[in-house]
Amino acid sequence: MVHIRTQFFVNRRLLFCFVLMLLMPVLVATNSGVAYAKSPAKDISVSPTPQQLKVIGDGFPLTPVVGLVTGEHTDPEAIREVIDTLHSADVKRIVRNNDGTVPNTPVTIWVGMPSENPVIKEAIQALGVEGPDVLKNESYVLASGLGKDGKKRIVLAGKDTTGTFYAAQTFDQLLNPQSGRDWVPGVTIRDWPKMPLRGVIEGFYGKPWSHEDRLSQMKFYGENKLNTYVYAPKDDPYHLSKWREPYPENRLNLLKGLVEKAEQNHVQFVFGLSPGTSVCYSGNDDFALLMDKMQSMYDIGVRSFAIFLDDISQNLRCESDQQKFGDEPSPAAAAQAFLLNRFQQEFIATHENTNRLITVPTEYSGTANTIYQQQFAELVDQKIIVDWTGPAVVSHEITSEQAQEAADMFGHDLLLWDNYPVNDFDTSRLFLGPLMNRDPDLTEHGVLGITANPLIQAEASKIALYTVADYTWNPDAYDPLASWKRSLTSFGGDAAEDLKTFAENTYSSRLNDQESLTLSPLIEELWTAYESDDVKRAATRLLDEFQTIEQAPTKLRNNLDNENFLKEASPWLEKLTFYGKAGQAAVKMLTAQLDGEQEKAQHFRAELDTILAHDTIELDVTEPLVATRSLDGINTFRGAGELIQYTPEFGDTTGTNIWGYEITVVDGKVVAMGGNNSPIPDNGYVLSIHVSNWLKSNAIIGAKSSVENGKVTLTIPEGVYTIPNDKVMAPGVIQPFIQKAITIYETRSAADAKSLIQRFVKEGEFSSDDAVRALTMHLTAVSQYEEQDLAEKVVKHMKGFKLLLDQQKEQEAISERAYDVLGLVADSLIKQWQ
Repeated sequence: MVHIRTQFFVNRRLLFCFVLMLLMPVLVATNSGVAYAKSPAKDISVSPTPQQLKVIGDGFPLTPVVGLVTGEHTDPEAIREVIDTLHSADVKRIVRNNDGTVPNTPVTIWVGMPSENPVIKEAIQALGVEGPDVLKNESYVLASGLGKDGKKRIVLAGKDTTGTFYAAQTFDQLLNPQSGRDWVPGVTIRDWPKMPLRGVIEGFYGKPWSHEDRLSQMKFYGENKLNTYVYAPKDDPYHLSKWREPYPENRLNLLKGLVEKAEQNHVQFVFGLSPGTSVCYSGNDDFALLMDKMQSMYDIGVRSFAIFLDDISQNLRCESDQQKFGDEPSPAAAAQAFLLNRFQQEFIATHENTNRLITVPTEYSGTANTIYQQQFAELVDQKIIVDWTGPAVVSHEITSEQAQEAADMFGHDLLLWDNYPVNDFDTSRLFLGPLMNRDPDLTEHGVLGITANPLIQAEASKIALYTVADYTWNPDAYDPLASWKRSLTSFGGDAAEDLKTFAENTYSSRLNDQESLTLSPLIEELWTAYESDDVKRAATRLLDEFQTIEQAPTKLRNNLDNENFLKEASPWLEKLTFYGKAGQAAVKMLTAQLDGEQEKAQHFRAELDTILAHDTIELDVTEPLVATRSLDGINTFRGAGELIQYTPEFGDTTGTNIWGYEITVVDGKVVAMGGNNSPIPDNGYVLSIHVSNWLKSNAIIGAKSSVENGKVTLTIPEGVYTIPNDKVMAPGVIQPFIQKAITIYETRSAADAKSLIQRFVKEGEFSSDDAVRALTMHLTAVSQYEEQDLAEKVVKHMKGFKLLLDQQKEQEAISERAYDVLGLVADSLIKQWQ
């Protein structure tokens, strides 16, 4: 328990978000003679959560004139951050000295490393605070308050340049905006990261981020103390299919600019290459091309490298590999280790200032300890870091026990390639919830850190990545929900509340089943109210929330200053508006029915049908969209990342697994999209691609498709197309609610309920014929009472019907879904007849 008092210490294991309450507003006089109102309350919120924080006083206002003391070697980006913060706080004049002299200003700020600048050391000692020299790399100490001489001081002291930069980022968050002058709280922060590697891997399938996206990401990483970015976009041909070829000059220049931007934000830029689909592991020619490619990256400033061997076949392609490694227990592991070790020895070890090589094995998840994993662990150089995705490709949870098992199995330092919030496996979703279910002590069990695989949508990714930064910096204090709420405030600004409405309706993921945090309880409240007499109150609350949901997208478009996010999220925003309207119509339909106002109920039912028929978005094609890609095969097994054409000669269906996407073409036009194991038309073909959005992104129903000389060309002619909105919001919440509401509305008699039971029988919702027979017989009796207009009998026997349902549930003769819907139908009929 944390007691609020004049001075207190927040243990790093507690959530760092507390409120310092001052007993009463007072006036604080400054050296300038101007009086400023002290804030009566202060929310100090810093993210990532600091390891240690101590409140040492009330603080003071930031005056219009501020002194800034730096050293000759102080990190220039840290200085720039501090100056930007001061300007944002309406500081009119900054008196800057870097020669060790202290300006005579009302407030003075020292920025730098005590180890290289004794002035910084003296300044922090004047506040009675220990410096950062004893802390780990990237650490810092931030202290603000009155020195022993009574002067107002702020000291940002880094263990190294990165620590100094991070101190500047924390300083920016500490300031409390006021109507007069911004307020500086009196605090001492001693802070350091628990995980050495914290960052993002752009490793998804689908359209890579733009250069502007990546530049924005680098700034975001710096602001949130993420220190690693791995460049590995699967659909960059020069990363994967054209790995042997050098980048064209214009693209190389863009990468150089990105490397420089990363360095400015103290982010380690890791250049990744994926040669595994075609490399000859033992071939000198391929190795020379690999060296040339990596050298070109080194020449533009890259000092961290990765070789990825994921999502490839373990079959050896070239004859020299088969001869050299064919007799090994795992030929693939032996061949890969040979290539990795050679690159380690001939490139990493011979180039100055390079960081440790990173690799991803072909079997990169789980702890099965296969023959491949055993030999990979045995043969790969110990200096190489191994990426692991957890117990699964997308891991629901990662425990310290699982991490230790993986570390023991691979025998190498692990870097967790965390496939969250990535959505390349389900592009209908935006995963906007927080990182969850990762144990706080992974670093004690062989894990150096986390690189999170983000959304295809760069700006939207920042909502979840904010929480990744919070977790990786201080996992012991990490609170997913609290971190997520701070993320929405940081990202959304004045539009944070509407952003929350949007984000909480796409909150669930493979990490977390919880969805629609506000809406779900209100829907449950309505169904529960069906058993009581308080439906009106529950319906009103639910109606209000659906109205909020409908309006949130419009408010976001009007108030959120982030055009890229609004563009990325547009189809999901449209879907949320659609669901808000549909939800309101469904609630009004139900309440009108309960009130016995059948005309009104029919009106809202018709309105709901109209809404449901318009779940579409417009695609405006101003000039023909043409996409071309080489086929990887015809009428053959669909391998990793491959595009295959299936013709009638192959059989009735493609026989493909769920990890792909297909389009069906008849007479040169796309007639069906989506799914796998598709039927092959007699007068056409199916195009099938593995784990890629190429088909989905470049085709619509009616698009033209041609295959010539082993190349597929997809063309969408100029025009405006109304296409179904296949994006998903509030999965498992709103759509089932609407379907349930329609079912209840349409089940207005015992005969309707009997028909509903037969539908459930066809859908496999009953496991006992006796249960079906008992319910049906009971409803037959109710029908007779309905015909005789015997209301009391109808009510009594429908209550008996509910008791029968309870018995069948206890006997597991009925599914949860059928039990739930039939119970609500019974409640509805009871209310109609009461």
